[in-house]
Amino acid sequence: MTEAISQRSRADSLLGALSKVSVVIPVYKAEKSLPILVPRLVATLRGMHRDFEIILVDDCSPDSSWEVLMRLKAEHGPALRLAKLLKNSGQHNAILCGLSLVTGDVIVTMDDDLQNPPEEVPKLVEAVDRGFDLAVGAYDSKKHSGPRNAGGEVIDWLQRRIFGLPKDFQLTAFRAFRRIVADNVCQMGGVYPYITSMVFTHATKYTNVGVRHEPRPFGTSNYNLKRSLSLAANLILNYSSYPLYTVAGLCLFAFLVSAGMGSFVAFRALIYGSAVPGWASTMVVISFFNALVLLCLLIFGIYLSRMNQQLTRRRVSYTIEELGE
Repeated sequence: MTEAISQRSRADSLLGALSKVSVVIPVYKAEKSLPILVPRLVATLRGMHRDFEIILVDDCSPDSSWEVLMRLKAEHGPALRLAKLLKNSGQHNAILCGLSLVTGDVIVTMDDDLQNPPEEVPKLVEAVDRGFDLAVGAYDSKKHSGPRNAGGEVIDWLQRRIFGLPKDFQLTAFRAFRRIVADNVCQMGGVYPYITSMVFTHATKYTNVGVRHEPRPFGTSNYNLKRSLSLAANLILNYSSYPLYTVAGLCLFAFLVSAGMGSFVAFRALIYGSAVPGWASTMVVISFFNALVLLCLLIFGIYLSRMNQQLTRRRVSYTIEELGE
């Protein structure tokens, strides 16, 4: 029995070693980093001695990123697969586009700014080979700017709460996961995707893998306060029920306050007789509860608007303008 289990384990390891790796990279304003990133990544993947493909999705970059990608394609051939989006759709939609094109068994997502070292990819793939559905890179030391780190911490805290992750679990865009997870993510679709949350929705076994995080050699991050707030809103509204719980809590609070005030007025009427309430207190109470009602309607309105955009297809996740196969 022990020998049979050992043989099966060796067979599983061999199968993992022979599986194909697909690397998905969203590209935006990366004309300087791509000529360095792609050769390093190709060399790393060839050193793993397994089939691979690199899918680069140009998110309608305003610079010459697409021209650089085409030159790299001519140099490296079929190992590179390119897609250019018709308009800028955001990093997460670009990744979703790349996931729809993968043919590998293990999928890796990483950034285009050289802060995710290509030489660290084998560590993530090896964790998936060991049986994990999802392996997330844990940076030894984050090299983002202060505001970027602060915004990221807030979003990561929300995700840890939503998915019940350990407090010390690190969430990054440098990750590897099984093909079945990618297929389920693509089936989810949606016009406001958040890839990390979508992946965790379908991953049962996950782990952190220690990786390096290097300083950005070119330019600055495309994330600002507005983008961070937008991502936080997408995360809360699309992948949690917190807004609905908030509305329920406000309604319960309003009911308790109303019941308390009604009981107080009834008590005074029975003991001291009726009295005419003051105009100021009446206006304060009316304004308070009207504000609660408007807040609840606002939250419901946001949900309905997003549902309408999805059902009517008035807004789509992404549109591919050109493929460089």
